[in-house]
Amino acid sequence: MKRGWAAFLLAGLLLAGCAPQSPGSSGPAASEPDVSVSQPEEPPKEPIKEPEWETAGGVRVDWSRLGGRSQPQPNVDGGRCYPQYMDHLITGADYGPLVPYLGDQAYSFERWEHEGEMQKYFSYWPTSFYGLMTREGKIVVDPVYQNVWPYSYRWEGEDHALPVLILTRADPKWKELGSGSRCAVAAEDGSWMTDFEFLNYTNKEDQLFLLRPEGCTVLDSQTGSRKDWSWKELDMPASGEELSETLSFIQWVTGLNWLDQGVCLGWGESDPDLSWDNTPARVFRPETGEVYWVEQRQWDQWYDEYSDRRWSDMGKLVHKNSGATLTVDGQSYFLKDTYETGRLSVKRGDFAILDEQHAGNNIWTLYRLSTGERLMEGTDFELIADRLRPNSIFPAAYERGAWTVFNDRLEPVLTLPPTQRDNWVQFSLQDGLLTFKENDGIFFGAYDLDKGEYIFFRNLDMGD
Repeated sequence: MKRGWAAFLLAGLLLAGCAPQSPGSSGPAASEPDVSVSQPEEPPKEPIKEPEWETAGGVRVDWSRLGGRSQPQPNVDGGRCYPQYMDHLITGADYGPLVPYLGDQAYSFERWEHEGEMQKYFSYWPTSFYGLMTREGKIVVDPVYQNVWPYSYRWEGEDHALPVLILTRADPKWKELGSGSRCAVAAEDGSWMTDFEFLNYTNKEDQLFLLRPEGCTVLDSQTGSRKDWSWKELDMPASGEELSETLSFIQWVTGLNWLDQGVCLGWGESDPDLSWDNTPARVFRPETGEVYWVEQRQWDQWYDEYSDRRWSDMGKLVHKNSGATLTVDGQSYFLKDTYETGRLSVKRGDFAILDEQHAGNNIWTLYRLSTGERLMEGTDFELIADRLRPNSIFPAAYERGAWTVFNDRLEPVLTLPPTQRDNWVQFSLQDGLLTFKENDGIFFGAYDLDKGEYIFFRNLDMGD
């Protein structure tokens, strides 16, 4: 095994030495059983101005539908499922679909020894901690996870969701192999959950493939049933530096991907006289338990074919007669009133976002594909797809300091608290429940689009 790259990669892995607030401490995560609504101590010095703008196609945005935005959104939740502080998921209860929430933050630091002296590095950015709540905003688990991700993947240009959550925690005892964190998998309804035992994961359709320090696992996302293999069973190094290098190689060099041909599990004994293309790569086929060898260039060819199928066609835009024909995923659409140059940024459902250029300026534009109409220009756009409702797409636009979410008819349904443009907002939508978080963790919200109300909101700004 070649060691130069391994030393470089492992030196870059970072363990966050931090912890969430204790159960007795005050803070936005310490919710009581009843719905809590806290008002700010002081009103803002200046009222927040409504973003007054209209769409590029002349469609006026009726901001009055949203009501006033002069007051900050107060903290709110739906109470608690358990009166005591919960640092783990009690499985088997009838929660319904569980929803991750951002509920706490802490500043992190790294410590290491160099030439006999202890070194410290303090991060300028806070570490976020996540919990679990019900669809109604009731807290099930307090914010103890470093991340919670409803599993989804992209295949042949379409988004697919699996009924599981990936949960991450950190512990110094896990630093030897990896970054000091481990993942667990839980059913989306909380009916089952694994231990925190996995280093990395990928999938093929509804089956997950997960790396463990001791081996690998295939897990059924529907039932939680699993099949484990030890590294010894696969004739791989089972401990020591060679195992550490192999795991790093799988995760950070070849990448963990489950192709039709199998999963690449690193190299065998390398020959310094061989090129990268000719180096033998170990391939494991989980469906049969078979291990076989191919040259690295063969694996790279398979991976390129897999990648082309996984991601959608980026589209071809041909400008003509004050418009442009967009061809993507085998279909063509004529878009009216386009600028002279541009490219497709993203397409979902009947909407497309173009990154266009005009008079030396970058312009983001939103189009409706079925009519070719240019709907809106803005500073930035997102297309939010519902994981569980096919063809349910909600455009979001950033303008004049705030994000606004629109329905299919381009009527505004929600304007988020103000934020700087550089502080992007991450949206997620599942069965009509829109969640969003500001990337610096200033706020997190969960808004029921069907009912038109918040079920959860946290102001988390830690200041300078």
